[in-house]
Parts: sequence; C-alpha cells; structure tokens
Amino acid sequence: MAKHEFGIFETDPAPEASYDTFEPEKYNCIAVDDDYIEPLLEKLRLLETYSYRISLPIKGLEYTGITLLSPSVLLQFEKIINSTGLTGLQVLSDKIEEAIQRNKFMIHYGL
Repeated sequence: MAKHEFGIFETDPAPEASYDTFEPEKYNCIAVDDDYIEPLLEKLRLLETYSYRISLPIKGLEYTGITLLSPSVLLQFEKIINSTGLTGLQVLSDKIEEAIQRNKFMIHYGL
C-alpha cells in the first residue's frame, strides 16, 4: 500500500535550504497509509505550509512531494486528523502532538 511519511525536525529548517531528498530516518518518520490521508486532502488545504523549502509557501500537503509544516499550523493539523475519529490515524496524531509540545517543524513525504 502507498504510504505517507511524517517526521519532526530537530532544528528549524534553514531559510536557504532545500529539503528535497527522501530521508525518513533522519526525521524519525512514521508511515501512514494513503487510504487515511487521501480523503482529508481537501480539509488539509486550509493549512499554510511550504513545498520542500520555507521560501515556497503553499496550501495543504504536497500529495506526491515534500511538505514542511510550521509549528503555527500544527494545532489545526491535529484537529483535522483527530476529527476523523479513526484509530488508524492515532500514530499521526501522537507525532503531531509531540511536535506541538516541542514547538518543532514537521516534514511530510508524499507518495
């Protein structure tokens, strides 16, 4: 099955840096089945995010690319995930909560 990967930055992304390499181990990523993410894409478009570098603002998740999520959108992200009530998204909810508690950016690797 197709998976999305979500992880947490240890240090804030550098403004000039490009995060366009698939490195899930570096960010201690968790995998989430696309069957859970795809139905949420429309709601996730409310989030102000970045496409693989913080100088490229976008809305939502890059479905097949890399997305950076700032601490300022994580509460909204968590609400969207938790609103589903799906136990299959609990691991993602936990990862978002960890990033919120630590005030850290998250990274998303799409399909």
